[in-house]
Formats: sequence, structure tokens, C-alpha cells
Amino acid sequence: MARYGNKIREDKNVLTEPRCPFCRQFFDRPAEVPTMLGFFTGGQCSCGAVYVHDPTQKDMGNAFMDALAYVCKEDWDLALSMTEDVDYTCAYLSYVPKTHTLSLKSQGRGPYEKNGNMLFIKLKD
Repeated sequence: MARYGNKIREDKNVLTEPRCPFCRQFFDRPAEVPTMLGFFTGGQCSCGAVYVHDPTQKDMGNAFMDALAYVCKEDWDLALSMTEDVDYTCAYLSYVPKTHTLSLKSQGRGPYEKNGNMLFIKLKD
């Protein structure tokens, strides 16, 4: 953190670090994750959140379903019966694979801010 006059501001480098939006731990670069139906590009955080990366940002629907099914141990019936904000929480981030950083330009966590090319899903307790 840096001090600017009376205000303490967080360093922008810290804001772009590849950290899980739920536990703030560093996450690994997205990799090919094998599933019963094929694979997806993403990974799993130590807190249990599953993340999926869609570099094109044009197939986020499939990416979302892959991540939701994976967090449900590939039980598709369970995954399809779940409700956002009741059974699980989502966070959308803009990820830059070349530098393994997050972009500050379009990170959204609200229902109307679903821009970004990386999605984290975590089951609620």
C-alpha cells in the first residue's frame, strides 16, 4: 500500500495479481482439466472454487456449465438444479493469459456486470 496525502491506496500491481476472488489466494494458470465429457480450460483453487477461462469470451455459456458441473463433481443433475446466489456464487474477471494477470478494465461481480473471460464458481456452505 502507498500513501498519497491523507489517503492510503492499494498498489495497482496488487490489484492485477492473479488471485481468487473468494479467498484472495494466487491461482495457477488455466490448464486443460479432463472431465467425463472432454475437458475445459481452467483449474481449481485451494478454497474449492473452480475457474474456467474462455479467451474468446464468446463461449461463456459452455464455460459456465463446465465449471458448474465440475464444482458439483460432474453430477449434472445436481448442477442443473442449483440456483445462483442460493447454492453457489459466481465472479467474472478479465484475465490476461500472456502475463498471467488480471485486467482492471472490465471486472464485474454483479448480475449486470458479467463481462470478462474468466469465471469463478464457488459452492456456498
